[in-house]
Amino acid sequence: MRKILLILFSMVAVQAWGEDEISPAAVATIRGVVLDETGVPLPGASVWVKGSTIGAGTNTQGEFTLSLRKSGPQVLRFSFTGYKPQEYTWDGKENKVLTIRLEPSLNSLDEVVITGTRTPKPLKEAPVLTQVISEREIEQINPIDFQTLLELALPGLQFGIAHGSNLPELQFQGAAGGYVLFLMDGERIAGEGASNNIDFDRIDVDNIARIEVVKGAMSTLYGSQAMGGVVNIITKNAERPFSADATARWGNKDEMKYSASVGTKLSRFSSYTTFSYSRRDAYQVEDKEGQVTEYHYTDIHGQDSIVRDTSEATSTEVLGFDKWSVSERLGYSFTDNLKLDVTGSYYRNNQLNPYEEQGIQNRFESYTVNPKLYYVFNEQQNLSLSYLLDNYRKKEVYAREDASSTKMKDLSHTVRLNYTGEFGRHLLTAGIEVNTQKMNHYWFNLEGEVEHSQQTYVLYLQEDWKVTDFFDILVGVRSDCHSDYGFHASPKVSLMWRFGDFALRGNYGMGFRIPTLKELYSSFPMGGFGFMIYGNTDLEPEKSHQGTLSLEYTRGVFNGSVSGYYTKYMNEIYLGDFEDEDGAAAQKYYNHENSEKSGIDVMAQVRLDCGFRFNGSYSYVNSHEKEDGYNTSVFRPHSLTFTTNYSRQWGKVRANASLNGRWLSKVDVWYKNSEGAYVLTPRYAYTTVDFNLGARFPRGFRFTLAFDNILNLKAKNGASDSSVVPQRGIEVIGTLGINFADLFKL
Repeated sequence: MRKILLILFSMVAVQAWGEDEISPAAVATIRGVVLDETGVPLPGASVWVKGSTIGAGTNTQGEFTLSLRKSGPQVLRFSFTGYKPQEYTWDGKENKVLTIRLEPSLNSLDEVVITGTRTPKPLKEAPVLTQVISEREIEQINPIDFQTLLELALPGLQFGIAHGSNLPELQFQGAAGGYVLFLMDGERIAGEGASNNIDFDRIDVDNIARIEVVKGAMSTLYGSQAMGGVVNIITKNAERPFSADATARWGNKDEMKYSASVGTKLSRFSSYTTFSYSRRDAYQVEDKEGQVTEYHYTDIHGQDSIVRDTSEATSTEVLGFDKWSVSERLGYSFTDNLKLDVTGSYYRNNQLNPYEEQGIQNRFESYTVNPKLYYVFNEQQNLSLSYLLDNYRKKEVYAREDASSTKMKDLSHTVRLNYTGEFGRHLLTAGIEVNTQKMNHYWFNLEGEVEHSQQTYVLYLQEDWKVTDFFDILVGVRSDCHSDYGFHASPKVSLMWRFGDFALRGNYGMGFRIPTLKELYSSFPMGGFGFMIYGNTDLEPEKSHQGTLSLEYTRGVFNGSVSGYYTKYMNEIYLGDFEDEDGAAAQKYYNHENSEKSGIDVMAQVRLDCGFRFNGSYSYVNSHEKEDGYNTSVFRPHSLTFTTNYSRQWGKVRANASLNGRWLSKVDVWYKNSEGAYVLTPRYAYTTVDFNLGARFPRGFRFTLAFDNILNLKAKNGASDSSVVPQRGIEVIGTLGINFADLFKL
């Protein structure tokens, strides 16, 4: 791995040096100011020299300065969130100050996205339907954590609490969390929190600039685990010559969070540092009523009988946390064409469990190192080389002995060389990738001393052909060579046709998922449940075929879309019954023959000039999981989400109010017990609504007062329904923030 990394970095560095020797002297300087349509300065606007690595941000007065090592005319690109991007050709004369006025965008289609194709494209031109959650929407929702943000912004998604770990567990469009790939700035997030889920607490919601969501099979670009879609979290970066910000958040139910950031962005150098600390005490939620269960029996004569039982009302324990994280992002442009970015982060989460009698607490830790080297040949071609080290650990901390032991280590390395070239109407993306994973896990043995590993070597190729001004074809294939499973190819085809105010998209993609190391090698006693869970080295990789069709309509301030999808899974991995060698009941991982999922998503967005915004979405999911006519799926088929916001300027104060909510339908969950009866456990409908009031004051002060769960929802029987996080009534949360760059007018 080290030799491969050294060779690839050397190739790019030698090419860059031969093309343009590093020189410390600037030969041209560009100065200017960026304003809105009324002439008000836009602090934090981005200025970028096309075909180079040089860029800058504007200060409080909207001013910027760019230093170039190449003279002559240059094409500059100006952008700011909520405004239409603008390009300007600078004539090379340094004796004038540029004045750029940006116009507000009526919708989000001018935003540039990268996840669906690995190349920057305006949202309206992306052949793969992509949903963007902008920084403005995140501020509007004012989420307390990453899970809350996704639940309110994405239809067909729900978070629950995993048994055992008590960590967040995801289901998306009827698929488990292990089928959705989460990226941070384009790099895979490794490590496991709840079973087959990443540790979502690693993601600091205050450090998110935007989120790009691509639904459906994306294995062609991103490989295994991208069968159900990709969620790419784009973190914040320095956007001004100097920036510094601090936020404090307090809740009325023993919850607090503090975060801070400081950064600088100059022509060639940038730095952005973030810190976050949060704490919440553990709590219990009492059920309103007991669980109603129905047992459906069929006797030897074919006669049906039903036995109903209602358990006593119990309570649900939600563990607390004491966590902090820190990250640093550095960037430097050695020449106008060569740039190096280095990102590092550290995270630690002490899980607070006062209900553990022996005083044993879980601690989750991770650190990442991610250097990226960019070389821009010209406006049409660029090359990037990246390396990611992600080390994630779980420890048991023994408070009484002041000691700890490591129970799980997940260490991954990824090296990627990516080329993008535009040739007329053709946009080519090609790359090679090497992935390695080493894992020690208490599911392999209780002491976490047994190690297993796997490697994957990848080659991917994609062609985006703009056939006409109204019709696009995207085709791609990814070839994976796995250390245990050999060669596998994943093709993808996307079509896009624009006519009038409409855009019609059709996609086909083949997905695949390699069995996890836990699914292959587990040998774990399930504590008080009294049975073993075994891995299975005979497992086959999961495969899928998915087709999607979507119609998008945009006119003025309105944007809406309807999309449908159908997915067929082969060799789907599940945990089934198994008889141990001594005859004891156990469980083991197996492959299903086939399964199917289909669904429809409807989304709408309205932005009015008066300051009113609305986003709404509806999702229907049919997971086709029936056995003898009984639905065994635990996923709620219908869901609704909405966010509304009204903003208005009163003098020097910008005030806003938002109302956000979600609804999940009822679902009847069936399973077959050891006596052959089908057992019904209903999961009731679920509605939450949040209300926020906020204001931005002069000199960078801002305040938000949030009322979460204003309908005072409390679970009827949350102890038996782990698909949602139990609510504990109305919560009041106050947030105070200060932007020091605005405070001191820097």
